[in-house]
Amino acid sequence: MRNLIFVILTVSVIIIFSGFDKSKPLDNVSSLDFKKIDANQISTFVGNTGGFDRNPVTFNSGFEWPKGSGMFAVYSSGLWISCRVGDSIRVSLSDYDSEYRPGYFDYNTQMPMGAEDPNYRLYKVSPDFPNGNNDFDSWNLWPVGQGAPWVDNNGNGIYEPPADNPLMKGDQNLFCSFTDGYRDSVLNSRSAPPLKAEIHMYAWAKTQSVCADVINYEWKIINKNVSAWNDFSSAIWSDIDIGSAINDKGGSDSVKNLVYGYNGTNQDPVYGPVPPAVGVIIKEVTGHLNSLYKSDYATVFKCGDGECPRDSMEVYNVMHGFKRDGSNAVNPITNQITRYKYSGDPVSGIGWNDSTSGDRYIFIGSLIGTVQSLDTADFKTISIIKKGSNNLSSVAELKNCVNFVISVNNISSETPGDFKLYQNYPNPFNPSTMIRFDLVNKNFVTLKIFDVLGREIKTLVNSNYAAGTYEVDFNAAGLPSGIYYYTLKAGGFSDSKKLMLIR
Repeated sequence: MRNLIFVILTVSVIIIFSGFDKSKPLDNVSSLDFKKIDANQISTFVGNTGGFDRNPVTFNSGFEWPKGSGMFAVYSSGLWISCRVGDSIRVSLSDYDSEYRPGYFDYNTQMPMGAEDPNYRLYKVSPDFPNGNNDFDSWNLWPVGQGAPWVDNNGNGIYEPPADNPLMKGDQNLFCSFTDGYRDSVLNSRSAPPLKAEIHMYAWAKTQSVCADVINYEWKIINKNVSAWNDFSSAIWSDIDIGSAINDKGGSDSVKNLVYGYNGTNQDPVYGPVPPAVGVIIKEVTGHLNSLYKSDYATVFKCGDGECPRDSMEVYNVMHGFKRDGSNAVNPITNQITRYKYSGDPVSGIGWNDSTSGDRYIFIGSLIGTVQSLDTADFKTISIIKKGSNNLSSVAELKNCVNFVISVNNISSETPGDFKLYQNYPNPFNPSTMIRFDLVNKNFVTLKIFDVLGREIKTLVNSNYAAGTYEVDFNAAGLPSGIYYYTLKAGGFSDSKKLMLIR
C-alpha cells in the first residue's frame, strides 16, 4: 500500500484529549447492551457499540483468563475506522466509551436510526439450545432483518427456524448492528464528521480451542455514505493490563499479522510466576489490495512518551501506519521505515524490541483502500492468549499458535481410523466453503488450492497438527468462477479433490 501524503484542505475543529482516559464511564444509552462470551477459558464482555473486554458494571478490566480465576489480561478493546470523504477526515472509534450507537444508518435519508430501539441489542445463540435459556436467545429471535448471518437449510430464502438456523461457527455466537452516524450524541467526541457506517459484528468462540484460547470477531463495515470512503482503514485497539497495569511490554509480527503484549518480567503481582501473553490477529480482510490475510500496520502506544493520538488527525495518521504527527516510524536497528513497531524477537533478543516495562496499548489494522458507497469491507480479527514456561516463552507459544487458530478449526480430538480428505461443502460455493480432513497421527500438513492449470492459488495449511479432525474455511473472494482443486499432504498421505466456484 502506498504511503499517503497529502494536504488536508478541510478538517473540522477538533477537541484535544491527552492519550486515553480510563476513567470514562460507559455511555448512557437505553439500548446499550453487554453479554459475556466464555465458551473456553477466556471470559470477557462484548458490547453492541463496537467495544469489548471492559466490565460494564465496574468499568474495570473485563478480559478474564483463565475463566473464574479473578485474573485479567485486557482492560478494554474496541473497533476503530477512518477514511477521507473528499478532503474531509473521518474517524470513529471505541476505546473506554464509544462513538458508535446501536442501530443502523438509513441510506435514503442519510440519517442514523435505531439507537433507542430495544431490538438493536446484542443477541447470543448456541447450537445446543434452539429454544434458548437464561444465557442464550432462542433461534427464532435471531435478527436476520438486521443482517445477522443464517443458514437457509430449506433453500427458500425465508428464515424459518428450526428448519433454518443462525450461522453458528462456535458454541457461543453473538451478533449486533451499530452505526457511527449519531455523532451529535457522543460525549467527549472529537468533532470530525462520522463516516456514516453501518457495522454488523458477529463474534464466536468454541469450547475446545485449537492450540490457544481465542475469540473470533467478524466486522462487516458497510459504507452507507452517498460518497466513497477513500483510504479506508480499520483497526483493533486494546489496553492490555496483563495482571498489573504497569509492567507490560509490546511487540508485533508482520508475517503473522499479530500484535501482542507480554509481561516485562517473569513475576507479575497478579499472575505470579509465568504470566501469559495476549494478542490480536488480523485473520482476514476481504477486498484488500494485496491479500485476503493481511495487516498493514501494528504499533504499541506509550502515552507517557508522547505516542498516543490526541485528536482526529493524529488518529487518522496512526491508522495509516504513521506516527501521530504524520511522519514515518523508523526501525532503530535497521534504520528502515516501518509500519510495525517492536517487530523483533523478544525471546532471542534479536531486532527491535520493547526495552522498558509500563502501561501499554496495542493496535493493529489494515489499509483497505477505497470503499464505494453501499460496498462492504469484511474485517475479521482474533483475540488470543497463551501461557508458556516463562514470560518470554509465552510470546513464543502465542506466535506458534497463530497459524492454527487462523486456518484450522479442530472439530474433534478423537483419533480417526485413517487419513481422509473430505469433499468440500457447500459445493458449488460462493464465496466460502469448508474443507475437512482427518489425521491419524501428528504430522506436518499442507493444504493448497490450485487452478485447472495446476498453478498454486493459495496455501491454507502449512504446519504441524496433532491427530484429529479439522475444518478449514476457504474464502475465494476475488477469484473468478470456475473449477479449482485442493490437495492435502500429511506425511506419506496425499489426496486431491475438485471444488467449483460459481458467482
